[in-house]
Amino acid sequence: MPICEICGMEVVAVHECSECGAKFCDECGDVNRKLCYDCLGWEAGAEDESWDDENEDWEIWDDEWDEKEPN
Repeated sequence: MPICEICGMEVVAVHECSECGAKFCDECGDVNRKLCYDCLGWEAGAEDESWDDENEDWEIWDDEWDEKEPN
């Protein structure tokens, strides 16, 4: 039986991702679009996030870090 490269389970059939070529099972991707969940996540992330938003998150974290004393 084939093994899904995403979840690692033995499955009846796998599908090949059109983006990265990973072999995924019915539950680890969109069979109709031929995309594994890893590539679906990247696709969604590109639409939802911008570089500026990511930098703002790090600035907040850096400020919090500076205020704490070392253990």
